[in-house]
Amino acid sequence: MTKTVRNIEESLHSVKELISAELSAVDGDVFDFSRYPLSFVGKASRARFTLLTSAALGAAPAPAEKAAAAAELAHTASLLHDDCLDSARYRRGLPTLYDQAGVNEAILVGDLVIAMALECAASAAPDLQGSLIGTVRRMTEGALIEENSKGRRISAETSEKIISLKTGALFRWCSAAACRLAGRPELLPGCARLGEDAGCAFQLVDDVLDFEGEPEACGKETLKDVNEGKFTLPLILALNDPKAGPEAERLLAAVKAGAGTDLAPALDLAALVRDGGFAAAARRQAAVKINALFPLAEKFPDREGAAALKDFLSALASRTA
Repeated sequence: MTKTVRNIEESLHSVKELISAELSAVDGDVFDFSRYPLSFVGKASRARFTLLTSAALGAAPAPAEKAAAAAELAHTASLLHDDCLDSARYRRGLPTLYDQAGVNEAILVGDLVIAMALECAASAAPDLQGSLIGTVRRMTEGALIEENSKGRRISAETSEKIISLKTGALFRWCSAAACRLAGRPELLPGCARLGEDAGCAFQLVDDVLDFEGEPEACGKETLKDVNEGKFTLPLILALNDPKAGPEAERLLAAVKAGAGTDLAPALDLAALVRDGGFAAAARRQAAVKINALFPLAEKFPDREGAAALKDFLSALASRTA
């Protein structure tokens, strides 16, 4: 384990403590977080990305930890809202707040956590609050496009737009925040691209795992996108294929007709997407995006930090959970 990686693990522990302190400071009459088994960090991909990018750019650890906490809180708030939209009952290996407390409390707690995220961003650097507000807007725009597209076949271009907004925007904020904290404005365009494309690659793999992952490993329900009428890249590729397309269309219609009561069509569709190589094709697109980012990372001033960041990016594209 390199010195950079050890330092990142220590910083990640500090991020978790920052988030825990934020939650503990909430008046129990407002919401008692101790009553519910919830994970507010999960795999901490956004926090790790923020910390690694900050280290590679030479930013001080303390403000980077605050920015990382802000990113994780913003992400968790979006999940609290997403779970209400999708009626999800399982997230990060635990029952969702939607499942435990109901839609009203889950929505309101999501709003509360967004406010916490904005305060954390301001504590890292005052101007980061405004940029995070813009990021939350873009995340919401992506969620709205996705919601309005449910049950309707979309193009690969529209799918890319959704993931760029829903996921890429927050990763972009993470890397731009790291650049701001390091005082390296000349590297901002490269940092912004690195963040957005890393986020898109991360989401592409997430979409693949909806077809090929195990719920226990992923920490959430799989085949959720198909059952909710969402068209992600692996499914779009299958539908566009001259040979597999007609069967994919038939199975998709059967999924819709079953309305979640008959899982067989969804399982057969997932098998078609996997066995036809469409999940693998989407994963390759994620890998292409990641590999194109390595020259950008290599321009960062801290060599060891840049190498650790590249290792993390590679792991994003190859993950199985």
